[in-house]
Amino acid sequence: MSESLEGSRTRLRREPHRGNHERRVIYELLDSAPICHLGFTDEDGHPIVVPTIHARIDDQLYVHGSVASRMLKQLAKGASVCCTITHVDGVVLARSTFWSSMNYRSVMVFGQSRLVTDENETERALNAIIEHVAPGRVSEVRPPTSSELRQTKIIAISIDEASAKVRTGDPNDDPNDLDSDVWAGVLPITTTFGDPLPAANLNGSIEIPESVKRLLADS
Repeated sequence: MSESLEGSRTRLRREPHRGNHERRVIYELLDSAPICHLGFTDEDGHPIVVPTIHARIDDQLYVHGSVASRMLKQLAKGASVCCTITHVDGVVLARSTFWSSMNYRSVMVFGQSRLVTDENETERALNAIIEHVAPGRVSEVRPPTSSELRQTKIIAISIDEASAKVRTGDPNDDPNDLDSDVWAGVLPITTTFGDPLPAANLNGSIEIPESVKRLLADS
């Protein structure tokens, strides 16, 4: 398997020094993103972009939803898909509007969708999606029933080619602005979990599970 995911659609032309096609880097960014955005065309040829939860197993991305989902019905037919994720790490405040920016880590993936029909693959995909959101949660809850599985559709998207792009560091100010009295720098952006809010109908004797404690400790 090639370690590069570069292709004709992911070859970087703008700011190529920020780009990366290394499989390891791209997979790390995909795995650490809470959601992705899927772009495709509907049955009438109209472009659609939908945010959704995802999980990766090897070189496949998996998404799920209701069998009535318009998106999943279209992807089940087999479609060319563009998947993007973005981590925003900071607001870059330059001494001018032109050089102001953001620090970010982003990925763009191109692949082909297919409907998952194999029972074992379905189970692996559903578990991976749950574990993507809350590692360890699968072992704490009951598995889906046959009825619930019949109401659920799983789509796999091949990771055929992809690129990552990353910006870090200070503003790239115009040298003529460096003596300006305008403040310049970076305002970091972080995501953290708040205090757990138990369901109103939860038995008060039930303690916070390990999966939630782990998320809190890692945030």
